[in-house]
Amino acid sequence: MEVQKEWWKTQLATDIHETLRTKEAELPPFKGLSPQLGLRRYLVDWLSIINEKQGVHCTALHLAVYLLDQFMDSYDIQESRMHLVALGCLLVACKFEEEERRVPRIKKLNQYVREVYSEEEYLQMELTILKFFQWNISLPTPAHFLDYYMTEGVSQSDLHAGYPVCSVNKSRLYLEKYCHYFLEVSLQDHCFLVFRPSVIAAACVAASRICLHLSPTWTSRLHGITGYRWDHIAPCIETMLKVHEMDVKATKTSKDTKDNVSSAMMYERGKHSGYNRGYAVCIS
Repeated sequence: MEVQKEWWKTQLATDIHETLRTKEAELPPFKGLSPQLGLRRYLVDWLSIINEKQGVHCTALHLAVYLLDQFMDSYDIQESRMHLVALGCLLVACKFEEEERRVPRIKKLNQYVREVYSEEEYLQMELTILKFFQWNISLPTPAHFLDYYMTEGVSQSDLHAGYPVCSVNKSRLYLEKYCHYFLEVSLQDHCFLVFRPSVIAAACVAASRICLHLSPTWTSRLHGITGYRWDHIAPCIETMLKVHEMDVKATKTSKDTKDNVSSAMMYERGKHSGYNRGYAVCIS
């Protein structure tokens, strides 16, 4: 976005937040009409990997996915061109969000595709995307709101499992990790596109506080900074926690399978000690 870096730490934070909220109210609804909607999850995961390896900020990734969602929603795109469209969205987003030195080079992007695209093909795709959005890509995403909301994510008056928080700074670090996890969750599934970006960001904070056993779950300070009551964000939180629960179960199933295989191998070798470290140590 065309805003100061770390704007949430400045005196203009409230004004910038209001501007972002005004812009989000003008965002077109997601209709889910793309014939290639089934490829979305794969493309988002793929862009996330590229984003991580290229060191691109998450605001650029979220903008790229938003551009991709709206573009796919309006066109029937040949599957053979989907990678080029996705990379075109990433380039446009990075050129808008990042410093020039951090924008991925075409040579680097071509390392992630089987079919190498020319500079002309990338340029034409970028122009097509920009024309589709009428050159207006100053569009807020959940990533643009999250840091501002996290400033009130933890306070000294919070309780952890019914007791005063021992370390606010440490709790903030845990909250930040959870928030970015839920932010990634919201990016992967198109079901979250029914919610406004600011609602998703607020829900990330609330869901994180639930996972960290912080109470009250939704404080008056969070209500004040986001402008949302609990009932405004509850449906989004519920969706996030369902995904989180599935992730936990999938991780446990995978871990149990590995433990069982490992235990069987140790038993066959006559080295089985009868002590499963995986079950003895539980990280909540």
